[in-house]
Amino acid sequence: MVFIYITCASEEEAKRIGQNLLDKGAAGCINIFPIKSYYRDGGKPREAEEYALLVKTIDSKVQATEDVIKEHHSYQIPCVATLSLSRLNREYKEWLTSQIA
Repeated sequence: MVFIYITCASEEEAKRIGQNLLDKGAAGCINIFPIKSYYRDGGKPREAEEYALLVKTIDSKVQATEDVIKEHHSYQIPCVATLSLSRLNREYKEWLTSQIA
């Protein structure tokens, strides 16, 4: 079981990517939440309102998930961070796995 963390430029983009992942069976569940990002670009400090997309999936769907993100993301270099879980309650894991094609 893995979670994939992605930052998106807008809520609409996060919803679009998330819905594509659900429609293609690459994810069992997604979460979207607003965030404030601080970073450096071209040596200058920047601040941005973004939306985080947390994708809940399984190991065998990570590449399919990345492919959908690359196809639908507006950023030239999107953050796509895979977080492996050391523990997840059995009932949720079984449910999530049953939702992924």
